[in-house]
Amino acid sequence: MTQPIEHAIERLENLSVIQFKKVLLYYQVSKSEIPDAGARGEKAIAVVEYARQKEGEQLTDLFKVINEVAPQKNQIMNVDTLRFHLPNRRTQESKLGRAIKTHHNKHRPLVCLIHSDETQCSDRFVKRLAKHYIPRLKISKENISSHYVPCKLNENIDLQEELSEQLASKLGLNPFATRSEIVQAIVSEGSPIIFSTDMCTNNWSRCGEIQLIHNFIDFWANLEIPETHSHLILVCIYFNYKEIRITNFFKRWFEKTFINNKIRQAFIQLEQENCVILPELMNIEKDDVEKWAREHLDGNVLDRVRPKINDLFSDYETMAMCDLANKLREILEDFSPDVFNS
Repeated sequence: MTQPIEHAIERLENLSVIQFKKVLLYYQVSKSEIPDAGARGEKAIAVVEYARQKEGEQLTDLFKVINEVAPQKNQIMNVDTLRFHLPNRRTQESKLGRAIKTHHNKHRPLVCLIHSDETQCSDRFVKRLAKHYIPRLKISKENISSHYVPCKLNENIDLQEELSEQLASKLGLNPFATRSEIVQAIVSEGSPIIFSTDMCTNNWSRCGEIQLIHNFIDFWANLEIPETHSHLILVCIYFNYKEIRITNFFKRWFEKTFINNKIRQAFIQLEQENCVILPELMNIEKDDVEKWAREHLDGNVLDRVRPKINDLFSDYETMAMCDLANKLREILEDFSPDVFNS
């Protein structure tokens, strides 16, 4: 992914809902062309891809319209870079790291399932793995490639065909490329590669429940990667537990709890089916945020930030990752970029 594309995605992710809609209006992008239930990260990727097809890799017009709807302040920190260092994901990273280190058959994709409530920023966790954690494992001297593979998931979809078309497009191929052409494109990357796809509670109910995950695993298992392939192929499903759209609050709460707990139990069984199930992403505790601050902020800034962290947790023992990230942005965006320790 080129630097302008990454920067555009970060800028779009930080826009307000109204600002984001103004960008869509400028490009006259219809709702059908943007992921319906995806997190903001997936929506941003879709807009950037749409703009890239119209104006090329530098995205000059896109940056122009972003700057019009959200002018950048001088000396404002790019707080989005903090996301890769946010605390309390070591349990998940450690389990995945051990799985990667013991995964010797590189011609077989390693499938990993990440699951959490929709407030835990699971899409950012995948991004953090690609840019921060996996490089530290030193599994390759090459840079890691990362591709988000969106899929429309409903009861009438053929998941194998949908995955094949979307994967081919992400690899720069004709959407109707053959499996052998897809395999060749993967091998040609010549580096570790991460593919990620998001799913949610609504997809589960519409697409055959656990069979949806089985079909996903089978697609990757049946790709005939040459045995000589020597680079990691990591496939991440990140599953978001979402609210059920029922008007009555108590019925909605009960249905969400019942259905999502049923899904959690089903995931336990997947450990036996060549799929690494990471512990659920949970809320963040104050102690973890303080450790993060001590590690990444200079002393004079740390002294000013600590009372604000105390205030964040004055009424809560824990915070959801998305809420915490927004609060940290508000606290830190007034500091200049040199507040970080290298």
